[in-house]
Amino acid sequence: MFKKITQLFLILSFMFPLFSCSGTNKHTVSDIAPRESFVFLRKVLTVHKCENNLCTSVDLKHSASGYVVKTIDDGSFAITAAHVCKNEKSPTVKPENVTSKYLAYRLDGEEYKASVLEYDMKIDACIIFIADLTENVEAVRISRRAPKPGDKVYNIAAPVGIYKPNIVPILEGRYNGEDENVALYTLPAAPGSSGSMIVNEGGQLVGMVHSVFTRFHVMTLSTRYEDLKHFIKYNLKKYMAYKEVMRILNLKDIFNS
Repeated sequence: MFKKITQLFLILSFMFPLFSCSGTNKHTVSDIAPRESFVFLRKVLTVHKCENNLCTSVDLKHSASGYVVKTIDDGSFAITAAHVCKNEKSPTVKPENVTSKYLAYRLDGEEYKASVLEYDMKIDACIIFIADLTENVEAVRISRRAPKPGDKVYNIAAPVGIYKPNIVPILEGRYNGEDENVALYTLPAAPGSSGSMIVNEGGQLVGMVHSVFTRFHVMTLSTRYEDLKHFIKYNLKKYMAYKEVMRILNLKDIFNS
């Protein structure tokens, strides 16, 4: 009897790891977080002013976050917040005296030029084209379902410009639901987080940071899932069609102008 009990114990000891957590195929955050979809954005506004035949130029730099949603043979389409793409008008500076340029940085620090294609201030979403960004980048996938209150989420962003080659913060939070035309997340954010992706536990896109409560920086506002999904799919379809027409007619590529 003792021999049989000993044999049973040995069998159970062997099988236990197969049924324990260590034997499962559970993914870690590093497995699912689409870090290579992240792009660090820098917007440079140059203000030109002339007085008494003396002209000066001042560069105003702003940083933000974005993420790639599609890569083609000559670049990538990315999404960020609309207020990043919109140039605010100053009552003291004429529009013709202000020029802007956008730079995008891959996760590894490589720099590229970006062009604003279109933005929608109602949902605070903007689509840009990053010329020549075709390698070492991954397009984030859109989730097939909207998040549910209580769902755990991850945010890949550069709050207050925190970004270095191969270093980007990964933040955790929870989805809380919708309020009118925005989605609410319990998620830390700060200036620089604008335009950053919010992904579910499968690493799929469910939202995008565009605002944060100034007196409570862990309550973040996002574009609603359905609005964001529609904006991305509609504009990708439209600009891919434009791209094809320009190719057929041999027209100048406005994506890189």
